[in-house]
Amino acid sequence: MLSNARITIVSVLLAVAAIVSYCYVGNIIEVPIKKPLSTFPTQIGTWKWVDHTPMGDEVRKMLGVDDYIQHDYVSADGMPVNLYVSYFSRVGSGGKGYHSPKNCMPGGGWNIIHSEPFKLTVSHSRPVAVEINKMVMQKGAEKEVVFYWYQCRGRIIHSEYMEKIYLVLDSMFKRRSDGAFIRIMAPVRDGQETKAVEYLKDFTKQVIPALEEYLPGA
Repeated sequence: MLSNARITIVSVLLAVAAIVSYCYVGNIIEVPIKKPLSTFPTQIGTWKWVDHTPMGDEVRKMLGVDDYIQHDYVSADGMPVNLYVSYFSRVGSGGKGYHSPKNCMPGGGWNIIHSEPFKLTVSHSRPVAVEINKMVMQKGAEKEVVFYWYQCRGRIIHSEYMEKIYLVLDSMFKRRSDGAFIRIMAPVRDGQETKAVEYLKDFTKQVIPALEEYLPGA
């Protein structure tokens, strides 16, 4: 259940967003992706692409994505991960917007065991600390660890609340609302959740720099 403070914050954000939408929506520009995601690397470090899951036309229309990939990769020792990236040139236009796994996954029968912010260091030209989300979920005998975040206008954001705040501010001052949602999943094998997290960390540290070649910056 949301606390009173969170309810107040959400209410204020919705009110501000409504004002911004009314006053600025006609001025917000659509920002195309830098390169089509269909050209995303089939090898990420030692991870190799093995499959792609296409999105149905109705699902794509409902989500309003402008570009996406849903790729399966496998490590050198056989650990699979699933990478989903969805890009929106203008969030809020024609119903386009992100769908949080906290809302979507339970609808698919998954029980969210716990969710928390997760920090890791990514090497660019220099090491950079980023904060994303780590979520553990279960459906029957299946258990998965999920990393996800929002990559919007040069920022990596883990919080749905902060994403909305930046969306409002950037709509007002940059005339931009473009952004991407990224989700990476790995199965928990033999109850070894920590091992799944380590695989996800390795893959994520290599995916984030690769995504910068595709997603518009600040």
